[in-house]
Amino acid sequence: MKNEKVNVGIVLAGGRSSRFGEPKAFFQDEATGKTWVELMVNKLAPLCDTVFVSANQANYPKLVEIFAKQSAIQIVPDLAAFREFGPLGGIYAVMDRAQVYQEANFLILPVDMPFLTSKEIGRLAVHPNHFAKTPQADHYLVANIPYSREILHELLQNGQHRVLALLEKLQAKPLAFENEIPFKNINRQNELF
Repeated sequence: MKNEKVNVGIVLAGGRSSRFGEPKAFFQDEATGKTWVELMVNKLAPLCDTVFVSANQANYPKLVEIFAKQSAIQIVPDLAAFREFGPLGGIYAVMDRAQVYQEANFLILPVDMPFLTSKEIGRLAVHPNHFAKTPQADHYLVANIPYSREILHELLQNGQHRVLALLEKLQAKPLAFENEIPFKNINRQNELF
C-alpha cells in the first residue's frame, strides 16, 4: 500500500464561488502574493508527474494564462454534458483527458483549502484509495484515488452528483488526521480572519 507513486494531481477549481463573492481560484494569498490555484498546484507539483486543474467555462481562459509557461500543468474545462455536476463532473473531465494515466493514482485537492500543507498532502500521497477524515468531518474532496473514468461516467449518466458515491464505488477508506485547521474549507471571505 505504501510508497506507490502518485503520478497525477487534480486541483478542483471549477466551482461557482457564489458565497465567496469572487472566484476562489484567483483569490490572492496575502503572505505569498500567489492565487489559491497557484498555491494548490505548487503543493501538488512535487508529488506528481502532471497536475491537472479542473476549470469551469468562465475561469478556463484565465487559468490557461496563469499556467501558460508550465508544461506539467494542464487546464481541463468541464465537458459540456456534465457542466452542472460539480466536482464529480470536473474529476470526470480530467480523467477523460488523462487516459494515458490509467495505472496512476490521482491526488485530488479543492482550491479552497489554502491551509493544507505538504505534510498532510504528502501523507495522503502514500495512501492510495483513501480520503481525508478529521474528528469533525469527512473531507471527500481531499482524496487519493485510482483512475476511475468508467465508474465516473456511469455515475454521471445516472444523474449522480456526489463525490461520496464515487468513493463508495471505489471502496475508498478514510485516512485519519487529528488537526482540523489545515482542512478548513473557506466558503466566505470573512472565514479567513
